[in-house]
Amino acid sequence: MTAPDVLKADLASTRSLTIDLDGTLVDTIFDLHQACNAMLAELALPDRSVDEIARFVGRGTHQLVRRCLSDELSGNEPDAELFETGLAAYLKHYTHINGKHARVYAGVKEGLAALQTAGYPMGVVTNKPLKFTLPLLEATGLAPYFKAVIGGDSTPHKKPAPDPIIAACLEMDVSLIHNLHVGDSGNDIQAARAADCLAAGVNYGYAEGYPIDASQCDVIVGSLAELAAMLPAMPNIGQTRAH
Repeated sequence: MTAPDVLKADLASTRSLTIDLDGTLVDTIFDLHQACNAMLAELALPDRSVDEIARFVGRGTHQLVRRCLSDELSGNEPDAELFETGLAAYLKHYTHINGKHARVYAGVKEGLAALQTAGYPMGVVTNKPLKFTLPLLEATGLAPYFKAVIGGDSTPHKKPAPDPIIAACLEMDVSLIHNLHVGDSGNDIQAARAADCLAAGVNYGYAEGYPIDASQCDVIVGSLAELAAMLPAMPNIGQTRAH
């Protein structure tokens, strides 16, 4: 087999998909940027740029706040009191901002519709807290495509741990080894590999400032529509539970 043939054979074993949210399905950077800077203003601290916030996204709300409050030059992190005050302020502001400036990436709705028509069960796996994830999916019209939604507080450990992907596959009653996880960062690829899943990277998003290493993925795509076009319609076979 040639390399493309091997790739197609690997993808052909896909029976379900888990998909990251921020930076993969929806561009939320302006919501996050506005909430972070509202928090910083409340603490009388200088603003962060959009590019800085994009580098801080990917490991959940606590880490986003911690990175905003850290001094990157000295490496000093906020003390416990400052962190807790900042976290409370961020959550307050983000509750009102969530979804206001968010936009669905090109090819996402087309790709999800094609995958749903082809028979693939799909789940969202994100490090964003569930209380923000569910309203965002509703606001963007993406909620109906997903059988499972796993947030950053749904399991004991966030991505890059495999726990959230495992939880989504259990909820969808599908096999991990036939699941394809899709995301915009190495965080997602690590989680997929730890869960023994196939891994697809998108060539847009945030990636914590570090583009995905293509050698670590089964495929890199420019949109979910492109990914959907690579996958055949689901065969009519039984599916086993995640293991």
